[in-house]
Amino acid sequence: MLIDIDELVPQHIEKIYQIILKGGYINENSSKNGNSELYEAIVSKESELRAYFKPLGYVLIQREGYFYFAHDEAHDSEAGLELIVDYIEIANFFKTLDSNFSTGYKFSLTSMEHQLNTNIELQDLCVKMKGIKANDNREFIQKIVDRLKKDGFIEERSAVNGEYIVLNSFEYIEYFLREVKEYE
Repeated sequence: MLIDIDELVPQHIEKIYQIILKGGYINENSSKNGNSELYEAIVSKESELRAYFKPLGYVLIQREGYFYFAHDEAHDSEAGLELIVDYIEIANFFKTLDSNFSTGYKFSLTSMEHQLNTNIELQDLCVKMKGIKANDNREFIQKIVDRLKKDGFIEERSAVNGEYIVLNSFEYIEYFLREVKEYE
């Protein structure tokens, strides 16, 4: 099957490929870096893009409001499993902080820090999270938020106020959290 690259939204192919290489997510509800425009471009040529990236070893996965690419070999990776465990710990922390923490949730670093300062259960969770070392609660929150931001699960909406929004791709983490809770 020959694929005509000119029919695949050529102005977006390079950016989509760069996101794939970084293991990123393309969110419908993101306002940064043309992410929502990329989302619409993928929707318009989804089957063609699946066929285009498949020989490169990538599978296009669509979930509610976001796309991501999985590498054919990624499913067996021990490092991938460790990453999922870290994400489950982070999601559990945020769900303990506020059970409404999910796609579309808006928050500020200051409000999270205040809750962490006053909640013993959250402080216990912080101690148990082995992957995050911090000198104080503010640094702990900042490290988690920076990681989720870097990995494409949240987005900063206001640098001045330290406000963020949870992107559709956070559902990827919630899926694993639900599976763990069902197993328990």
